[in-house]
Amino acid sequence: MSEKPDLVIRGGTVVDGSGGPMQEADVAVSNGRITEVGTVAANGCEEIEAKDRLVMPGFVDVHTHYDAQVTWASQILPSSCNGVTTVLMGNCGGGFATVRPDDAGMLDSVWEGCLV
Repeated sequence: MSEKPDLVIRGGTVVDGSGGPMQEADVAVSNGRITEVGTVAANGCEEIEAKDRLVMPGFVDVHTHYDAQVTWASQILPSSCNGVTTVLMGNCGGGFATVRPDDAGMLDSVWEGCLV
């Protein structure tokens, strides 16, 4: 690696999501991208000791029902507490974007029933 990484996560147990075995390794990050996994010789601008911790990429939740929740909540719980960094919304037919103006009241009542 030619330049100093922004972040080096040291000695964590890396789970890369490929289905391969976990491995103890360092992870270097520069400009928001992983640049090296293994034994990182360079010091990072920031360093995190991750011994006895899991290090893994964020997860993508492809089936959610957050269409309404994102309008009132600052976090999309429980996904954001479980390593999810990206969610797909609107794929279950429960979204608001396709409602006809005359049906908005009916849709509101359906969601109100879910909140009780």
